[in-house]
Amino acid sequence: MSSSQMERYIWSSILYYIVSGFGFTILFISIGMLGGLWDFVALLAYLILLIFLNAWRRRSHPGSVYQVKLAQRQLDD
Repeated sequence: MSSSQMERYIWSSILYYIVSGFGFTILFISIGMLGGLWDFVALLAYLILLIFLNAWRRRSHPGSVYQVKLAQRQLDD
């Protein structure tokens, strides 16, 4: 695990929390201003955003890179 991989994971985690916090704030503000259907659409979009960001953050984790290399090494043997 190199320091650049760890730095990438840290930045992806920071981005994840910033975007999720900003999205929650926008969602919270919009719930009072929009109708029922738009509230549901906004909530669904927020949840989809969190799922994709979390998957991207986990893929950036240095342990994931290590696991892939370990699996490749085992397949080569």
